[in-house]
Amino acid sequence: MLAVALACAALVLDGRCRLTTTRYTLSSPRLPEQFDGFTIVQLSDVHGAQFGKDNGRLLERVRREAPDIIAVTGDLADEFTDMTVIDALLGSLAEIAPVYYVSGNHEWSSSLLPELEVFFEKHGIEYLRNECVVIERGDESIVLTGVEDPNGWWDMLEPDEIIDIVRDNHGDSFTVLLGHRNYWAEKYPDLPVDIILCGHAHGGIIRLPVLGGVLGTGRVLFPDYVDGVHEVGQYSLVISRGLGQSPVAPRILNTPEIVAVTLRCGNE
Repeated sequence: MLAVALACAALVLDGRCRLTTTRYTLSSPRLPEQFDGFTIVQLSDVHGAQFGKDNGRLLERVRREAPDIIAVTGDLADEFTDMTVIDALLGSLAEIAPVYYVSGNHEWSSSLLPELEVFFEKHGIEYLRNECVVIERGDESIVLTGVEDPNGWWDMLEPDEIIDIVRDNHGDSFTVLLGHRNYWAEKYPDLPVDIILCGHAHGGIIRLPVLGGVLGTGRVLFPDYVDGVHEVGQYSLVISRGLGQSPVAPRILNTPEIVAVTLRCGNE
């Protein structure tokens, strides 16, 4: 019994503390040439987690990827978070690369967004509230769009309406969409974007060899979209397993994940 208890404790500790960096290379003939090699580090579902003193292990992993931008795709904090930790983390991330944030369901349900917005302004972090920014390299550019979590205001535009506006203003530009939820393949399979970065599902929380994630949102067993890269319509859907803990169950065989996406010109 003791051996079983120790093994279980080791699995829980591993799922809480050991960091993994997953690297993807996404190629597209639509990517402007000057963005060849452009790297995005994605951090999702932090939930106030800490990795070493002052998040030193996490920050070192991010620096190692030499990102051009850092995308924080929601659930940075929840009702149990020490917000001084988040303040310090955001300040350190902003020293590495420009940081772009979109909200998750927990920031809305815990009413933490006003406090987070103070941190964003303090550290020069861009909070994309159903809006986009143009990122330029030389005389070429791509569009980065962020959508609010559906837990937000009842009268918000839907993602497809937001992308219609982006297309009206920026034509057929290469577009990366940041959104917290992992429902894109099911709800918006025809969205005219190039890449979507999201999280929310925590990699299925518990993962089994070969079978993958066990629990999806809504308590669905063995769901399809909880991690990895999926080709959907005209876009590549990148789902992070996230960094923090779910209130449902501890992460088992599912180490916290940093995602690094490198963009390349041309066909895969």
